[in-house]
This record gives sequence, structure tokens and C-alpha cells, in this order.
Amino acid sequence: MARNSHEIERLFRMQKQIFLFSSWLLQKLDAQVYQLSEKERRILLALSNGDLAQHDRFIANAAERLRRIIEEMARLSEARSRVNSEFDRQRMMLKLMAERLAKMRGEELRAEEERDLMDLLERRFG
Repeated sequence: MARNSHEIERLFRMQKQIFLFSSWLLQKLDAQVYQLSEKERRILLALSNGDLAQHDRFIANAAERLRRIIEEMARLSEARSRVNSEFDRQRMMLKLMAERLAKMRGEELRAEEERDLMDLLERRFG
């Protein structure tokens, strides 16, 4: 069952949208990792400050926040890895779809040119 280039083009546009969504999701995950890294940096900076280092309660709270940040970064890292894998798969599918579309367009053009030639021959010699 051969599909025409319009159907392939529609699928190609949908594939592009999925690819763009994956790209957006990667950017969002990167932004979350950056925000967590900044929080971690601020906490570590506060812990290294001599005045605050004397307060056990602050240290306990900061340590708990650091633990949650590290756990969240691990979850984000895992999610980013999955999304990155999907992003690569989408990129490959997009490339294959573009090649398929180009091939279909070439075949349709060749078939149209053959029809035109046959019509011309028919009118000329028919």
C-alpha cells in the first residue's frame, strides 16, 4: 500500500513536532538541574561561613535540603537520560521520514513526467 507524498509530509510534520517537544523537554530539564545546582551552591556557601557553622539546627536543615537536592538531581539526571534517548530516536526518525518524503516526491515527479510523455506520444503518434 503505497502512500502519497502528502500523507508522508503530514507524518513528517507530526514527527517534527514530536522532535521539537523533546528538545523543549531537554531544555526544561537542563534549567531544573541548573536551579538545583545553584541552591546546592548557596547552601554549601552558607555552611562554609564561620558564623552559621555554629548553629546545629541550621546545619541539620541545610543537610536535609542538600539531601533532597541531590535526590532531585538524580531523578532529573535519569529523566534527562531517558528524554535524551528519545530525542535521539526522534531525530533519527525525522531524518528517515525526510529521506522517505524526498524519495516519494521523486517517484511522483517521475511518474508524472512519464504520464506527460505518454500523453504527448499519444497525441503525436496516436
